[in-house]
Amino acid sequence: MSFLRAATISLISMGVIAAASSGCSAESPARSNEGGSRSTGSGGASAGTTGGAPTTGSGGTGGPIIGAGGRIDPGNPDAGSGGDGGLTADAACLAEPVQGERRPVDLYLMMDSSGSMVNIDPGQTASRWDLLRAALPIFLSDPSNAGMMVGLDFFPEAGPGPGGNTNANPSCNVADYSMPNVPIAVLPGPNNAQIDAVTAAVNGRMVQGSTPTTTALTGALTVAREWQMAHPGRSLNVVLLSDGEPTMCMPNTIETASNLAAMFATATPPIKTYVLGIGPFLNNLNQIAQGGGTGMAYLVDMGGAAALVAALAAIRQSTLSCDYKIPTLDGGLDLKKVNVSTRVGRTGMHTEILQVADAISCGTGAGWFFDNAANPTKITLCPGTCGPLQVTDGSELQVLIGCPTRIRPPPK
Repeated sequence: MSFLRAATISLISMGVIAAASSGCSAESPARSNEGGSRSTGSGGASAGTTGGAPTTGSGGTGGPIIGAGGRIDPGNPDAGSGGDGGLTADAACLAEPVQGERRPVDLYLMMDSSGSMVNIDPGQTASRWDLLRAALPIFLSDPSNAGMMVGLDFFPEAGPGPGGNTNANPSCNVADYSMPNVPIAVLPGPNNAQIDAVTAAVNGRMVQGSTPTTTALTGALTVAREWQMAHPGRSLNVVLLSDGEPTMCMPNTIETASNLAAMFATATPPIKTYVLGIGPFLNNLNQIAQGGGTGMAYLVDMGGAAALVAALAAIRQSTLSCDYKIPTLDGGLDLKKVNVSTRVGRTGMHTEILQVADAISCGTGAGWFFDNAANPTKITLCPGTCGPLQVTDGSELQVLIGCPTRIRPPPK
């Protein structure tokens, strides 16, 4: 077993259909053949929609334009955005299709360098630390990661008094975990500078001390949030790399770390926490991942550096596709006229996805929300909507701008 995870996730492309008209009157004339094909009939009313597949009338050659939606194909990350039918709406609500732009995703690594990382586990040929040290340069050098931004920090840091960051003297000061050892920068960097910086930092790190997980995670999430606010066009995620149970710097438990991750995952802007565990008996780390909005931890119990590379690649892939930039439209965007439709798989039916207020309102159901209700920069799919699209080849997501938004009622 290389690593344990419910699903392996791949890239997604998204398309956007934008509407220039302000109303949804069925009496408005259909546009010329822009953005797709017309529905046809033999004389009568033109087609309509209720957030899904087109319906044809009983007459006439006129009808709404079927826009070109964005195809989501985990089996083919480079798939284009040209649709093959897709979402149909009143003619007055459609205009020329606009290509959506997936938000670039980035990773900030908070890496456990505590004394237990020197342990060699049954079935492994090197220590936990040495396996990670071997895996990181391989992962970062993967050409598919070019353009991703990455930063790195370690825990524990040295506390006051003699002995450095030993079990008796780890720093419990969040500020000591809020200064990246390797600042966030693009991969691979000029002459592989960023890859070399991460490699040198890991190779030069002294492995010792305890595991102040909650304090370190607070620092990492704080850094990530500040960076995200300064770079709204990107999406930064924290990755906690650890071999298990928190120690020292109380309160410092799995529960405190999970609660902290949940607080940042549901804040504005939201910062997700992924967890990569190395070593045996790591199921307790799932709770931190759940709090961080990422479901389950990636747990590597054997398989050497190759399994860690695969786990890091799966984390990288799973960060993609649940959100994307809102297109810039002439005249601005009417926030009350945005709707989303998805289709799972190539043969599935289009399903209208209703808007929810925010990430907390998602629950386990389908939905989507703006990152900022007053001044949004992206649309994000709830996990219940995003998950099936990520893991099913040929899935499709479409956004229609110009018709009144349909909102999911709150639970009773």
